[in-house]
Amino acid sequence: MIDTTQLLMIGALAALGYFMFNGLRHDPREPPFVTSGIPILGHMFGMLWYGVGHWGNQAKKHPEHPIISLDMLFTKFYVITSPDLMQAVQRNAKTLSFEPLLLFGARNISGISNPKALDILRETDAGGQGLGTKIMHAMTPTLVGRPLDLMNIQMIRLIQPFIEKMGETPTFDLYEWCKDATMAASTEATYGPMNPYKDKDIQDAWWDFETGLGALIANSLPWLTARKAWQGRRKVADAILKYMQEGGPAQGSELTAVRWKECMAGGLSIEDYSKLEVGMLIAFVSNTVPAMFWCLFDLYDRPKLLDELRKEIEENALVVAADRTHSINLTAIREQCPLLLSTFQEILRTRSNSSPTRLVTKDTLLADKYLLKAGNTVSMPSIPMARRQEVWGDTSESFDERRFMNSGEKKDSRRPGGFLTFGLSPTICPGRHFASSEILLLVAMVILRYDIVPVGGVWKEPSKDTSSMVSIMGPIKEKFLVNSSPRKEYTGTKWGFHVEEGKGQFPLVIG
Repeated sequence: MIDTTQLLMIGALAALGYFMFNGLRHDPREPPFVTSGIPILGHMFGMLWYGVGHWGNQAKKHPEHPIISLDMLFTKFYVITSPDLMQAVQRNAKTLSFEPLLLFGARNISGISNPKALDILRETDAGGQGLGTKIMHAMTPTLVGRPLDLMNIQMIRLIQPFIEKMGETPTFDLYEWCKDATMAASTEATYGPMNPYKDKDIQDAWWDFETGLGALIANSLPWLTARKAWQGRRKVADAILKYMQEGGPAQGSELTAVRWKECMAGGLSIEDYSKLEVGMLIAFVSNTVPAMFWCLFDLYDRPKLLDELRKEIEENALVVAADRTHSINLTAIREQCPLLLSTFQEILRTRSNSSPTRLVTKDTLLADKYLLKAGNTVSMPSIPMARRQEVWGDTSESFDERRFMNSGEKKDSRRPGGFLTFGLSPTICPGRHFASSEILLLVAMVILRYDIVPVGGVWKEPSKDTSSMVSIMGPIKEKFLVNSSPRKEYTGTKWGFHVEEGKGQFPLVIG
């Protein structure tokens, strides 16, 4: 939702942009130019109102074009919906790059304004020291293998009490429950026992920051145009600064330790690193929460599929000890529950609103046809791609829980231009295995142990908050009250989880 202050600021920027630039000049070799119903600032309104979904909406309005241009006052967005052009983007990774967006995130999302810090973080091709890229590369090994398994062990320990409490609270808000469980498990698994997000006030401040990012990202007088988000960001940064000063990273995960080490070695001040870390949680929470909710929603809304999945988990991933403790084995979920893993990916395919983004660092002729001019942005929305028949076959428009099951033939894990939930190669979400572990373990335990029915008895899809700039999985606007009851088959059963070290990766499809 756009408030009055934002309207005034957008109007002022629009007027300034119009008089200074009189519209961005359009080269005839550029992709076709798409206007908005509202002159000058229509696409800006669309972005604030629909978030990243605005690009997909525009693409759906113009299916005759594989790529279009949108005027965003001081810049342009090139929106691509063709698998062939997406592969052309991949072939031009040097000039259509993700790396400059790391600096944008540090400045506009995390709020770093210190010129020295920004120079340290800036990519080397643009004359900086490249710390942003170094951090990304250093993080990746900590989110697979043994480091990932250690995080999973902590995550499981923290999420289990929430599952136990589900049986003690017959009626509750399912979406809020997903938020609380994910925030508690993800943050402590990452930051360790000194986790600053243990404080509910800090959690609430972070959500104020996350939900207000649409206005905050503009970085134009944010203390006026996005005050609540701006205040939330400051409060969280102060809490993280205290965590750093008191030695928190030494007791956190390997992921946290590596980020701390890289930033200190790179010359970033502890104050600026604390700001940078505020945005880090987006990767672990903003999409995991709605993905978890929609998994539960879509499974309980399909009773036949729910029964099949319960049987698969019971037969392949449930271990009963001598003392009758029932444990779910994460390794077995990965390796021996193909229907669950396929269903999970199909939910991501049908629910995701991702839009992998690149910055044009040098004029580029894409596929020998379309001129992309330096300084502009490329966006590749998943909504049009997720329904393309040439990518997904005759069932592209329908939900097929077996779509991602292995037919016996060796398959490439990549689906170029088709499955974009985790990004587009070579820039793929490094935290996808941790998020998948968290979601699938929780879902497996919940569907085995509980029957869940919405208050009112009907699984009616709630309204989504389409304005989110960072969540691609459709966070919802309102409460979603449900009634839960323990399944009679497991009355009085003691439950646990099991993780085998060294097997932390899921065979997930990527774009």
